[in-house]
Amino acid sequence: MSGWMVAALLLGMSSVDAPQSGSAPTVVVHGDVSALAVSFPKQHDTRELRTRARIDVIADPKSWLRLRFEGAVDALVADRAGRVTAVVPRVREGWAEVRGDRADLRAGYGRLVWGRLDEVMPSDVINPIDTARFLLDGRSEARLPVAFVRGRAFLTPGTTLEGLVTLPGRRGRLDELDEPTSPFNLRRDFVWPAFPRGAQMRREEPPARWSNLQGGARLSTTMGRVDVSVSGYRGFENVGALSFEMAPAGPHLTVIGELVERYPRFTMVATDFETVAGAWAIRGEVAAFVDRQVFGPAGPADGRVVDAGLGVDRSAGEYRLFASAVWHREWTVSGPSFTQQHVNLVGSIERRFARERYLARVFGVWNPDDRSGFVRGIGAWSVRDNLSLEASGGAFLGIGTDAISRFTGRDFVFVRLRYHF
Repeated sequence: MSGWMVAALLLGMSSVDAPQSGSAPTVVVHGDVSALAVSFPKQHDTRELRTRARIDVIADPKSWLRLRFEGAVDALVADRAGRVTAVVPRVREGWAEVRGDRADLRAGYGRLVWGRLDEVMPSDVINPIDTARFLLDGRSEARLPVAFVRGRAFLTPGTTLEGLVTLPGRRGRLDELDEPTSPFNLRRDFVWPAFPRGAQMRREEPPARWSNLQGGARLSTTMGRVDVSVSGYRGFENVGALSFEMAPAGPHLTVIGELVERYPRFTMVATDFETVAGAWAIRGEVAAFVDRQVFGPAGPADGRVVDAGLGVDRSAGEYRLFASAVWHREWTVSGPSFTQQHVNLVGSIERRFARERYLARVFGVWNPDDRSGFVRGIGAWSVRDNLSLEASGGAFLGIGTDAISRFTGRDFVFVRLRYHF
């Protein structure tokens, strides 16, 4: 975020209202405890018990100040061709926000969302993703927090300018709970070049320093009945690019080389919109990665990527449905010429029964080009106001080369009990 933007935000903060004499500090505390038993029938009968205890505290000590802390402890006991245990404490949100009539400033640790489509959001690039939680729980639960400073200036009642700076050094996870043994770890299927013995893997993550800061800006406005935003962001990939590199031979090496995982920079410009037509909400989103590394025929290469999507959703009584189509195209701009593209069709339908005590939902993603997809069914029962029981199953369809196809054989079924407080 440039110096003039910071100055403008601080100037805007000078209009913060003094706290009203009759106002009192407020603190809201809630959370949940859950246990999820999951089985992977095609992964040698892999079975897992995943538990989570989460607490979320939001405090407003002053009319102009908001504080938030959300923390969770995840634990795993699993049979993954042997007993595996893991415990991961995690701060999911930990920030302070100063608010005024014309601007606000938030700093700390947490998750920020850009984009408007459901589940597959091309411009949602700020937070890394936990792949296992994305497949089991959805995108909102899968976002991993980052350290950030965000300022917003409210230029008019319908126009907001947002500036954002984040620290690097946080990569995406295939599974936060013992990633090396996880059934969602795609590297377990990796075929090493030549002979496997002696080959090593080296991860080169960008260090957290001033020269490696990530950041961007987003301008949102309303024009008539259409909400529109444009954004730009420059950061580091949170999913590493693998390449096999030659290395000096050692006395016991069969393979003279190593796998290297790097996290290159990218530059994104994006736009999105949302409007309403009758009972339908219509959303669109385009993200152009004008500087991004792609995997060409000779390995990682400089390239460009465009993701564009259009979606609709509607609530009608006890039903809610959404559908979207997301087009992806990538090509190289250096080295051997390479281009690939595909379309993902995403949809969901859900219905609530018996005064919303029961929920049935089906979610699916389909890639017509590769004839591959993912389908997930969910059934939930609100046993009491603060106790719910959920059953779900997911299946990966087809065998191709896209991201969905790589998870073939990782079908799952689970039952989860959750207590809210």
